[in-house]
Amino acid sequence: MTPQAILKYPVVFLSGLLVALVLAPLWRRWAPGWGFLDRPDDRKIHHAPVPRGGGIVIFIGFHVACAVLFLAPWKPFAGQLTAIWWLRFLPLSAGVILLGLLDDRFNLKPVTKLAGQILLAMAAYASGIHLQNIFGYAFPAWVDAVATVIWFVALMNAFNLIDGVDGLATGIALIAAAGIGLSLVFRSAPGDVLIFLGLVGACLGFLRYNFYPASLFLGDAGSLFLGFTLAALSIPTNAKASFMAGLGVPMLAVGVPLFDTLLAIWRRSVRRLLTPTTGAGPLPRLDAADTDHLHHRLLRQGRGQGQVAGLLYLATLLLVVIGLLATVFNDRALGILALAFLLAAYTIVRHLAGIELRESGRVVLQGLARPVRRNRTLILYIAGDLLILNAALIIGHLLLSAYAGQATPDLKTTWLRHFPTDVVLPFLVLLLFRSYSRVWYLARVSEYAATGFAVVLGYAAAAGLHLLTKQTHAGILALGLHYLLLAGMAAPAVVFTRAALRVVQDLMQRRPRDTAGTQPGRVLVYGAGYRTSLFLRQAVFREPPLKPLDVIGLVSADTAIIGHTVHGIRVLGLVTDLPALTARLRIEALYLTEPLTPEEQKALHEVLRTCPLRVVRWDIVESEELIASAP
Repeated sequence: MTPQAILKYPVVFLSGLLVALVLAPLWRRWAPGWGFLDRPDDRKIHHAPVPRGGGIVIFIGFHVACAVLFLAPWKPFAGQLTAIWWLRFLPLSAGVILLGLLDDRFNLKPVTKLAGQILLAMAAYASGIHLQNIFGYAFPAWVDAVATVIWFVALMNAFNLIDGVDGLATGIALIAAAGIGLSLVFRSAPGDVLIFLGLVGACLGFLRYNFYPASLFLGDAGSLFLGFTLAALSIPTNAKASFMAGLGVPMLAVGVPLFDTLLAIWRRSVRRLLTPTTGAGPLPRLDAADTDHLHHRLLRQGRGQGQVAGLLYLATLLLVVIGLLATVFNDRALGILALAFLLAAYTIVRHLAGIELRESGRVVLQGLARPVRRNRTLILYIAGDLLILNAALIIGHLLLSAYAGQATPDLKTTWLRHFPTDVVLPFLVLLLFRSYSRVWYLARVSEYAATGFAVVLGYAAAAGLHLLTKQTHAGILALGLHYLLLAGMAAPAVVFTRAALRVVQDLMQRRPRDTAGTQPGRVLVYGAGYRTSLFLRQAVFREPPLKPLDVIGLVSADTAIIGHTVHGIRVLGLVTDLPALTARLRIEALYLTEPLTPEEQKALHEVLRTCPLRVVRWDIVESEELIASAP
């Protein structure tokens, strides 16, 4: 490379950086006089008014860097992001900044802001900035238009929603732009990297004033501009690349704000379903603000704004690294993404989506808590079982053919040949085991086990019929593998359809918040027996005016189970550990669910003398006591 070719990289970066560093303090001084001031309220975490609308600083810094890149007398260089692209993008991004500034100044209605975003996305499509293809397949024009609008609107709103902590949206955009730019280096497109460097420089200069404690906020002008710009920059570089290299890396790079947006849609949709049953008033709007975004949850855990931003920066960086690895090792991209997906799924379920999972569980319980009419139940279970048995038949033959290296079988012929034995026989055994006459939400564990055994027995009968025609040893082994596979798929699925309510109940034994957003009571439970399991199930259904309970852990007199999990809740210690547990875990009450021996009562009274803890006795009234007390 020539010295001039090398020189333009730092020059473009420094242009964006220096312009942002110069303009940020100026805008911070002028913004309050023009009405661009973010005042504290119930949702916001800052305690004093802060100037906002600082996104205009990044906008100017970025476009100055573009001007240096495209208007300076550099030698020609190849790339998808050309001066023509910039001249198309400049008025579009100016429209985005104008929309954001109007919202920062006048607090536009959500529907007005959304309409503006859609119009700007449509203008981008009309100007020639559109997706064109995904996975290498060209779209019809109308699909391309819809997909392009969704892409732009999704990224603009994702950055708008994540912008709740000092420096968070700016830092994520900086890391995302750097990651996408680096992926272009690996794809031998160094010319396109330059424009990303301009954005990185502008974000870095603004971050000097935006990181905690921030003296200048992005505002909607900045968050919308960052989302729109990253969406637009990703599209031209996607045109001649694989999905992973084209849109895969950008999607991973902005994965944190996109994931937060999906959680918000999920959470608010579920709350709309729950509201009619709770009597909480009109249905909540999908665009209604709440305090359950990722940064809010991390703040509630006691972390500072700087720590929250750092954690989400790290998450973004990890996603970028995964995308880069999948791009570099393209032949192993599927394995890399599969491992990343498993890790992400565990993290989401275990740490990030607790509110959404539990409130979705309440919707399921709301629908399954009472059995429907018997004829409806019968139809649902019969249809479900037939679907499962047929799906197992088809999938089993496809998997075995692939394993044996054979051609894909004719599914219609295979189904007609095996339907009488592989579907009808297991279904008849389910009928014999009275699987369709039980109330499953009140069933015992043995009844679930018997249903699974009925499916296995049905397949065993089918295998027995086939053995009459299978003579060779190899044929018997293949037959055994076939029916083991079918039973392994169908039996758990049939049992799970009946156990779904119980599974949801168990998953919901601890829920962090109710639909009204009030904080649940943090309690410990003394006991670990069957009465405790009944109490935990009842705690799931506590409705107003009863306060929802967050069962933090169990306390037991049995030293053998300390540190273990019982009924899905961890046993934290003995009675003597109550003072330390109460102080450390901010416990409000202790529920006694099991009978206490005189020794246990005495030990508990001794502890409660020094531990200010409310004690609630929960018990089952037995039938003998009712008869004895009757007049």
